Amino acid sequence: MSVMAGRSQRRAGLGAMLALLLGMGCISPRVAMKRDVEPVQTEVGAFYLEYPPTDLQGAAMVRASIEKAAPRLAKWGRLQQPVTVRIHPDHGSLEAAAPGTGYGWLRGWTRYDVLDVQTPASWSPLPASQRDLDETMLHELTHAVMFQAAADFGGWRQKEIPLWFREGMASYTAEQGYRLPTLEQLARTLDEHPSWDPLMQPEPLYRDQSTVVYGAAHHAFTFLVNRYGEHTVLALLREMSRGPDFPSAFTLTVGIPPDTFLRDFARYLRLRGFRGGRLLHGPGEPPEAPLLENPDSASP
Repeated sequence: MSVMAGRSQRRAGLGAMLALLLGMGCISPRVAMKRDVEPVQTEVGAFYLEYPPTDLQGAAMVRASIEKAAPRLAKWGRLQQPVTVRIHPDHGSLEAAAPGTGYGWLRGWTRYDVLDVQTPASWSPLPASQRDLDETMLHELTHAVMFQAAADFGGWRQKEIPLWFREGMASYTAEQGYRLPTLEQLARTLDEHPSWDPLMQPEPLYRDQSTVVYGAAHHAFTFLVNRYGEHTVLALLREMSRGPDFPSAFTLTVGIPPDTFLRDFARYLRLRGFRGGRLLHGPGEPPEAPLLENPDSASP
């Protein structure tokens, strides 16, 4: 066999394998993206949009959501670097950009300077309204502002920011408590499942009990704000930006270790402390809300 023939056969074999993987959904084809030359400039920083050239409506909706979110994000700080917002045409392409997730309810995935979001027209079971998208984008962009307030690009992953704080801060900012279990519903669920620990050990619950995880995160963060104030959250982010990781910065700014705080919240929940008048509802959250199977717009 000649060298050239061997190479041709290897290329043919590779092509067949790629075709097979594409057919099985193991590899998603790359979607051609258009990148806006001019960023969306806001009071918290700049955002670049990337989207399929045919999805002008989705891009316009996302742009409007960014502009609307900026004033509410500003209380947590400003971006150090522009954020690229990539709009994906369907759920499969979103999951291809967020490897290892596999969550059917996922609508967005945020890192330090990149937000991948599913175009609102392809949300299921119904296309997203502008209000739905506004809420999701505010949630997702809170992650970016938090990451950039806490660290530089090289160090944000090393801060060990726990899921309850990341997701609680995002849902609190986006006022998503109405989508989640109330304190009473959460307390009853944990009474029925005493082995569940959605705050300190959320990973085993995340895929199938995401509502419990997000609900616990939302209420724990709200408990933090009600007890210590939003200024303490800002001080915690500033402390992390100086070098300490989350556990150390939390202990320095709040005055107790995060595990102690979470045990305090768990006791408050278990003993129904909220029935005594110290309600922990976030801004605009009604006292009761239906227990949903999964939050419509949650993101890791």
